Amino acid sequence: MKDKFRLFFCSLFSLLLSGCSISINIDTMLTPPKLSGEQEQIYQALQEAAGSDIRLKYPKSGSYLSAFIIADIDSDSGEEAIVFYEKNSLSSGGLRINILDKIDDRWQSICDRSAEGSEIEKVIISQLGSSDRTNILVGYSTANQSEKYLSVYAYENNYLEQPLIHSYALFDVADTGSSPHPDLILLGAVTSSEPAYAAVYRLAEDNLYHEYKLQFSNNYTDYQQLIYGKLPDGRTALYVDAATGTSSLQTEIFCLAPAADADSPIESESDSDLQIVNLLQRCGKSAEDTVRRASLSSMDIDHDGCPEIPVQQVFLGYESSPESEQIRQTNWLTMQENQLFTEYQSYYNINDGYIFLLPELWKQKVTVINNMTENEIQFCTYDSALSETMPVLLRIYIAYDDADRNDHLHAGYQLLHTKGTASCLVKAESGQELSVPTADILLYFHFLD
Repeated sequence: MKDKFRLFFCSLFSLLLSGCSISINIDTMLTPPKLSGEQEQIYQALQEAAGSDIRLKYPKSGSYLSAFIIADIDSDSGEEAIVFYEKNSLSSGGLRINILDKIDDRWQSICDRSAEGSEIEKVIISQLGSSDRTNILVGYSTANQSEKYLSVYAYENNYLEQPLIHSYALFDVADTGSSPHPDLILLGAVTSSEPAYAAVYRLAEDNLYHEYKLQFSNNYTDYQQLIYGKLPDGRTALYVDAATGTSSLQTEIFCLAPAADADSPIESESDSDLQIVNLLQRCGKSAEDTVRRASLSSMDIDHDGCPEIPVQQVFLGYESSPESEQIRQTNWLTMQENQLFTEYQSYYNINDGYIFLLPELWKQKVTVINNMTENEIQFCTYDSALSETMPVLLRIYIAYDDADRNDHLHAGYQLLHTKGTASCLVKAESGQELSVPTADILLYFHFLD
């Protein structure tokens, strides 16, 4: 057996060295997980309907990661099974979706239909808008992921209807306000023929969709994430981190609100009166005011339900330094009461996985240096120019082994956080006007685990 494995990997390695192109299907290489008793019954029922020459397909992300999704999708108080599969025979073609139901205590295939792609990106099962209908939302992609399609299914009368299909770059389901159930949020596929846009789909009681669309003024190349924040009136603000190229991000912020008055109370709304409101534009700003490096994602850094957007400027004293020598301060922008303002200032070290929020006392008075001799980050009192004599207020050191960590602990450093082999240690210097007690330092740290 060992000789056979050696032969296989040697052959594969030889092909790679020869420059041959190899297409490997991960689904065929991985051993499927062992099925539970109920899953085995469902699988046997599927084979009875579709034949035994099949292979199961799995969603890549989301809450449903199994090939067997069991849920009540027709509101009959009984559960159905959704199974994605492919036939091994290439001539039989493509990805399929099968619905099975339990009849007389035995699983049976009820409905089978073709799917819209070759891979399953994500599955969401949810009611939408004002309708009580249960919807099955499936994001598909082509084999090379060049195209993505969202299919929204409704299972009624033993048939899987498809009332909505749309190309997409990113989709989710979230509460946008004023509706009994969440809405479908879709970020349009980025193409050369159509500008980037966001759309909200609300399903009405008559099971017809209301579409609300906002075209972005910038030609984005991709979307990094979609996150949410609460507005004072209870609505949900949607934050989209969008890429303007390979090295930069900017953020769009919008919400669903009455067309006549974006500040009207929620109680006055009807679906036909709504529109997507650009919240940055409403407060006299634009997405260009949030431009930063691609590694700086928006996040709710203080866990108050409202995300902050990280934008950067140089720390005091580095204004005239070469870019390669600059140390940057990260300002966290937040939106409240129709204003975009800086809520926090920080030192953001992505490589070492931490954010240090500057104490209020330090703002416009402290700068940062990277002390190469001590191999540590130092926060210093700033007075008109960078110098080696600036008083040090705080030292941050990352140790990667026990001996180094113990040496710094003996030198008065405090251990704040560990991740793997890395230990974050700090030493707060006392006796100065801007000194912060060591006990308070932890309050200003946010670790990226």
